[in-house]
Amino acid sequence: MESDVDVVIPTFRRPEALAECLASLERQTLAPKSIEVVDDSESDLGLSATRNIGIRRGSGGIIAFLDDDCIASPNWIESIERAMGDPDLAAIEGGVTTTDATGDIIPYKPPNRIRWNRFVGANMAIRRSVIEEIGGYDERYYLHREDTDIAWRILGSGGIIAWRPECLIHHPTPLGSTSGGKLAAFPRSEQLLYRCNPTKYVECAASNISVRSVTGSALFQFMRDLRTSHAPGDVPPLTRGESISLWTRAWLLAVKWKIFQTLRIEHSGGD
Repeated sequence: MESDVDVVIPTFRRPEALAECLASLERQTLAPKSIEVVDDSESDLGLSATRNIGIRRGSGGIIAFLDDDCIASPNWIESIERAMGDPDLAAIEGGVTTTDATGDIIPYKPPNRIRWNRFVGANMAIRRSVIEEIGGYDERYYLHREDTDIAWRILGSGGIIAWRPECLIHHPTPLGSTSGGKLAAFPRSEQLLYRCNPTKYVECAASNISVRSVTGSALFQFMRDLRTSHAPGDVPPLTRGESISLWTRAWLLAVKWKIFQTLRIEHSGGD
């Protein structure tokens, strides 16, 4: 039996990981309609462009996006098709497990306080009609934040994105491990996301405020990066006024989160 789900997998010079990813799709309880592997190893177009190529190649009514280093659970396609049976949904976020610093497999789920800064493109499924209506992925995003951007545009068009943890994949590499310790390994993408929606981006900035990032240099380097022009120079860096406005609101939000967290802990301790 075949589903109505196309799987799009961009890949870049990771043949061994890709082989494991494809093997997991061969073990599905319900076969995908198509598997569109887009090899970007030579052209180096970036994630958004390669995902758009995969979208155009398929014909399924649902498009599931999977990274080339991820392993799909055996019922991944079946779970996606079941979840998308809800006609009110434009898209879903699937569940992700990853590996922590000690090598243990742990569940990954966006914190409850996060509304806008939570979307993981390694496991999303979107209706073809929706993705065609909003124009696909924004190809100005070479790498990073393309998933956040497309989710914001789906929500902005009136679409509903649901969290469906049963649509599970495993991301073997610890999430965020490729950043080299930086809060924003691709600051141009952060600038572009800010330009797309400065109000929503406040949450993205606040999510980077922590005792560790403040006592070290990471947060202040991030702030400087947002005010610096990055190649190819097509996205304006934040002005001084924009930076002050952003970080004032971000700090207020981070403090609010901390107060709520403290109150929850105190309430739990009193029960």
